[in-house]
Amino acid sequence: MIRINLLPSKKKAARASRAAGGAAPAGAGQWWVMGWLVGWLLLVGAGWWLLTMEEEATAAVRQQAAAKTHAAEVIKQDIDEEGLEASKQQLATQEAIKAKLEAKRRTPVYVMYELAMILTHARDGGGPDIDKEKLRQLTKVDAQAEPNPLWDPTGLWLTKVEEKKGAERKAGERKDEVLAIEGGARDATDLSEFTRRLRASARFDRVSHPDFDRVEGKGKGDEPHLTWELEVTVAQWD
Repeated sequence: MIRINLLPSKKKAARASRAAGGAAPAGAGQWWVMGWLVGWLLLVGAGWWLLTMEEEATAAVRQQAAAKTHAAEVIKQDIDEEGLEASKQQLATQEAIKAKLEAKRRTPVYVMYELAMILTHARDGGGPDIDKEKLRQLTKVDAQAEPNPLWDPTGLWLTKVEEKKGAERKAGERKDEVLAIEGGARDATDLSEFTRRLRASARFDRVSHPDFDRVEGKGKGDEPHLTWELEVTVAQWD
């Protein structure tokens, strides 16, 4: 009697098992290669995208720079260089005129008025514009520095009042404005009172010691008198 064994033999089962076990590692390797390839492609794509963005940004900056340069050229062409130069010269001329006007504005009107008031009797509203603090300091040093309100100024007169220029000032002299004053007086008392009033005035500062000479009378009615000159520093022009 012939028997047919329908079940696979142990040897066949073992071979099948080994075949199945050997196929698994081959499939895992293929997946690893595919994953590496996909990652590399993604990396390359990202790099290309970033490079494209940078090129576009650079192109945009260059375009903006070119537009600004063009706008600057247009503005430069519109500028009237000759007109600007003419305006510059006109401004310089105006500044020169202004300087001249400022110099003329400082004409010693108030200084001359102060001299006139010094030579006006007190009963007629005359007298110096006295700086009280300055006078107080003067009288501390010299008790005779107080002006005499009863002085008759007709005993003194002016013949010349002139502003000294910078080149005419002596070496070491302060850079304040100085007036050179000349005149005559009946006697030394009148001249002393005049210098006393100059020193007490708020409009003047230093007063030099007057140089004077005595002049004898010439002819009928010409009495002896003094001729004098002094310098006074102007503290306030206006």
